[in-house]
This record gives sequence, structure tokens and C-alpha cells, in this order.
Amino acid sequence: MKQVSRRSFLAGASALAGLGGCRSLWLPGDNPQLKVGVISDIHVTTPASTAVLERALLYFRDRKADAVLIAGDLSDWGLLSGLKCVADTWNRVFPNDKAPDGRKVTKLFITGNHDYEGWRYGDMAAEMHALGYSEDEAMIKLGMKKCWEETFQEPFASIRRRTVNGYDFISGEWYDNRDKMSGFNLMPDWFKEHGKELDASRPFFYFQHPPVPSTVISSSKAGGPLQRLTDTLAAYPNAVAFTGHTHWTFNDERAIWQGAFTGVSIPSLSYTSVPGGYVNGIDIRNGKKPPACTMPVVPARFNLEEAQGYFMSVYQDRIVFDRHDFSQNVPGGAPWVVPLPMTAENKPFTFKAHGARTPVPEFPAGAKLKMFTTNADARSGHWQIVFVLDFPAANAVRSARAFDYEMRAVPADGSEPVVRRFLSPAFHKLPKDEPQQVRFWVDSMDMPQDVEYRVEIYPRNCFGACGKPIVSAPRRSKPGKDKVRA
Repeated sequence: MKQVSRRSFLAGASALAGLGGCRSLWLPGDNPQLKVGVISDIHVTTPASTAVLERALLYFRDRKADAVLIAGDLSDWGLLSGLKCVADTWNRVFPNDKAPDGRKVTKLFITGNHDYEGWRYGDMAAEMHALGYSEDEAMIKLGMKKCWEETFQEPFASIRRRTVNGYDFISGEWYDNRDKMSGFNLMPDWFKEHGKELDASRPFFYFQHPPVPSTVISSSKAGGPLQRLTDTLAAYPNAVAFTGHTHWTFNDERAIWQGAFTGVSIPSLSYTSVPGGYVNGIDIRNGKKPPACTMPVVPARFNLEEAQGYFMSVYQDRIVFDRHDFSQNVPGGAPWVVPLPMTAENKPFTFKAHGARTPVPEFPAGAKLKMFTTNADARSGHWQIVFVLDFPAANAVRSARAFDYEMRAVPADGSEPVVRRFLSPAFHKLPKDEPQQVRFWVDSMDMPQDVEYRVEIYPRNCFGACGKPIVSAPRRSKPGKDKVRA
């Protein structure tokens, strides 16, 4: 192997980081010690739904993966037939857990909430019954341990420790028919008993379905039933925690996090989630009425399919996470490179460090903002008068893309501005899918009344850093809110 000094490696990684994230340093004779395909939330239903899974497994096979990790929600409806579809797909690509060259490829699969409860989730259950399937074959009713072991021909337990090429993988199951989330609840005790057995000189990999609190962007804040796990892993700076469940896109650079340990949010192989907090953000699927005066959301679930995952290569001095878009079967962005060993002084993916080097999007030269009012249908089904904002999309300057946009209607008298945020229509997609022009709208009654103001539009990266705004000419609307009938 070609020898490279630690100083030279880190200098190269830092220089490349300024170009939109660390890039892999493919050195002659520099072979990884471990290669793992990483996906989650595959949500298989019927044999017809396995095409993307098979495409992912073929990609991992062709890159000579030693193992494939799937962090839960293998099935959508929690039925035995769905689990068997996963196994059949695996066996087509890796018969007898072997690659074409005869190498063993290890299954690193765990369960998620859908594997136990999907059969009773409203819209999923409706689809399940419409296609002729029934909760009679729900794995929670038949026994998950029995279903798993008969389907995958391997032991099932709340906590499992598996070793691939000398690297440890510890997993916690969602539910084992005794206590919900028992794998997670028992994990701190497992580490207390077995933590000293883990090799501190190399990374080990922990994976479960839901995010570990206070880590990646899609995780919950400190506290709650899983906080003990965060506190437990904090004692292991060489831990890498993989989690799924949130369907968060890897276009958000906050999907990787470093603190006391390293966390990585795995996107979905099925569909991308739409974040909340935006005028065109998260949809409502629980039967409640949506807000009356908001523009349509970026479509979710089957209308928003963007299958994504990672290919992890572990070297002696670094871990490389290649992002891959399986919808189009192409690379999905610059790889993330985590230097080893993971010391307190050597963590490029703290949010502070990563945010500081993530480029900020900018509008093209001469970009103009068009504004007008029109009639539109709100989510409630009623029409409304909306204030339309039409402008060119922010350029991908130095690999920077707009994750979202912020509108500020700023009154000249210094009073509080009206602030609204909008997701980029391609926030989860590839750069080539970016529209050249974007159009958002707000309720006309939300804009300032009877005061001069300017509208400012800021492109933002995923860390909230703003590029230079495009600004409108001064405007002034007449007071009229009191004349509008409820």
C-alpha cells in the first residue's frame, strides 16, 4: 500500500472540502478493508415493488460489497409475504449469500416500525386490502422471530453483534414481541456488559431504525426514551451510528454529524420525506384539515420517489461514504470522507465545521424578481387571492444549490418583517433536475398593509446560510384586511 502521511491526507481532504464536501482520495494500491452497501426504508409490498431494491443490490454486488446493511422497514405492510419478497430479491443477486466470485456477502438487516405495524397504518392498509392482502399474515401475529428465521435462515434477537472483515456491527431491533423498542432499551446494558470487547483502535458500527437523539438533522432533541442510547454511545468516539426511519434526503449535508461519536442518517430507498416549517412543506396525512391559505406542498410518498443510499468504504485512515441515487443509478453528490482515528480534534463533520465550509448558493447575475397577484386553489379546496413570487433559481455556484428560499417583506418603518420559507422544488433531487425558474406564493393578506416595504428573496443552503438577495422596488398596499369577510 502506498504510504501517505496523516498531515498530507488531512491537507488534501481540507482542500477538497471547499469544493462542496470531501472527495474520495483514490490512491494507487489503496484498497479498503471493508465495503458495505447501506440503505434503509425499502418498504417492499409485492414482487413488483422490488425493482429498485434489486438495482441497489446489483450496484453493491458490482462494487464488491462485503455486506449490505438495511436499517429497518423492509416491508411496508408488515406482512410475511413482503419479507419473503425481500429474501427472494436478495437470493437472486446473492444466492446462498455469495457474490459471483464466491465471496460471502453478509446480511445486516433489522426491523422497523412498518415491519410490525404497517398493516394498521391507514393509507397503507387501504392499499394492502385493495391488492388482496390481509393482516392475517402480519408478522407480529405470526411471530417475528419465527418469520425472520424461516425467511432469512439466520438467528433473530433484540440485540445482535455481527462481525465482517474484523469490524463489529451491533444492531437493536424495533420490537421483539416482548416490549416495544426493547432492543433500544436494552442496548445501554449490553454496552455496559460487552463494550470492553470492542476494539478501540478501529471504528465499530451501530445501527437501529429511528435516529439517535441530538445527532443528525432528522433526530429528536435531547431527552425521551432513547436519550440513554445517546449517552451510552458518547463513551465511544470510534462509534458510527447508522439510522433510518425519517426518509431524509442525503442532499441535506446535516445527514452526517460528528460529536462525541459519528451519526449518519440513511435516506429511503422508497420515497423522500418533505421537511416541515415551509409554506410548501410537509403534507398532512392524519385526516386533519390542512391550513386554508397555503400553496400546494412538494408532493410526498408515491409522487416523490427518490431512492437513495450509500456505499461505505473503510480504509486504515478514513471512511468514505459515497452517496448514490438509485432512481437514476448515478452518483448523488460529493462523497463524505471521515478521517480515522476519530479524535476530538479531527472531526470535519461537526455541524459548525461542516456548515462553515458548505458553499452558499447565489442567484445568477441580473436575476429579477417578478411579483403579481392571481387566483389560486388553496389546500383546503377553496380559492384565494395569492401573492406570487417568480424568479430564477439560484445557481449551483461551487457545487452550492439552494436547499430552500426565504422571503422577507421588510417594512420601511422598521416594523417586524413578514418572513416565509419555501423548499426548493428539487431539494431532494440531482443538480440536473433543478428548475431554471421557481414560483412560490403566499396569501395576499399576509403581506404588509398600508406601509411601504420591499420584498427580499434569499437563497439558502441546508445550514441556513444565505446568499445575496434579489430585492424588489418599493411597494405599498392599501389597508383592506378589515373589509374581507371571514
